[in-house]
Amino acid sequence: MNFENEVLEEMQRRKFNYNRKYAYWYRVMSEDLKNSLRAYSNRLKNRADRINSCLNLWQWDVYKKNKLMDLQRVNRCMNNRFCPNCRKWDLAGAIHNLKKPLNDLLLQGYYPYLVTLTVPNVPGEELKRTIERMNKAFRKLFGAYSYSLNSNTKGFNDRLMEFQGALKVLEITYNSKEDTYHPHFHCMFFSLEYDESLFIKDIPGEWSNKRQSYNFYSVMDIQMMKLWTIAYKEIRLTIDNYNKLELQDCYMCDIREMDSSGIVEVLKYTFKDTDIVSYDVFKNLVLALDKKRIRQGYGILYNLKLEGDIDGEVLSLDEYLTDGIEDPENLITREINQLITDYKDYRKISRRKADTEIELIDLCK
Repeated sequence: MNFENEVLEEMQRRKFNYNRKYAYWYRVMSEDLKNSLRAYSNRLKNRADRINSCLNLWQWDVYKKNKLMDLQRVNRCMNNRFCPNCRKWDLAGAIHNLKKPLNDLLLQGYYPYLVTLTVPNVPGEELKRTIERMNKAFRKLFGAYSYSLNSNTKGFNDRLMEFQGALKVLEITYNSKEDTYHPHFHCMFFSLEYDESLFIKDIPGEWSNKRQSYNFYSVMDIQMMKLWTIAYKEIRLTIDNYNKLELQDCYMCDIREMDSSGIVEVLKYTFKDTDIVSYDVFKNLVLALDKKRIRQGYGILYNLKLEGDIDGEVLSLDEYLTDGIEDPENLITREINQLITDYKDYRKISRRKADTEIELIDLCK
């Protein structure tokens, strides 16, 4: 990754605009819960300290003749979903970890499909329970499409395709006008089957005021909408119940062939910092996401590591030393601003392969 001065300025802006605010709200939450949930209250206080000190210590190897700075270490709050800078690092690691297995699946003949699964908006006090229901429903949905026809595992005999693997990622948007939350899944599904006719969106559905036109669905959209709704509403999965379910009673779903930008579309952020407009919104999200896995693989993608810090392979320094080999000097700084001013003309890099994906995220955001 190249830490251009503009990148460092943006990191500093995010830290100034959000980290201090979130640290303060963590402390308020800690006080609110100290009598009822003392252990959790203490954890929140620790999170406040860590997010407030994130990116406050940088260690570099400085090659003055080459005008190069090679990042050795930077302190981060780690695994905090509310730190905008750490969240980007975490997402870069997830993209890096997914690239090889995704490429392997494509070489093995698997077709990737981009899937969106939705449920109705809910108030803040129902958000945690709704996410738990969605996770349970997804397991049922994937089971309906992945069970073996020759086994005794329950599934859906009339499925249009079989999926051998899936990756789901939670996203939550906030509607400030209604004070409600919209949790939904962005997913990748993988199948050895492909039938173009299943994905032609030529079946008219409801009217869209936003687009001033009808929504159109494919037969795969409709089947997945029915199975997703049955799973979420905990309706017994039978052919009779499936056939009786009307389209207007289903939750919106979309499935389509995945293009090259699909990986970032699926793995993108769980929420936008601009949606966190108040302490109440922050508190609802913290409580709803506590101990929840944001990204999770199923089937052939089960146990794929997509959360937490990822070390990754370190690239060779040789290609960066354009003015001959030299011994570096060590620099430790607590100020991003010093990197922008005192070392304005230096190229600043991280040689971790996972970190190079941050530039991909910036291009696709």
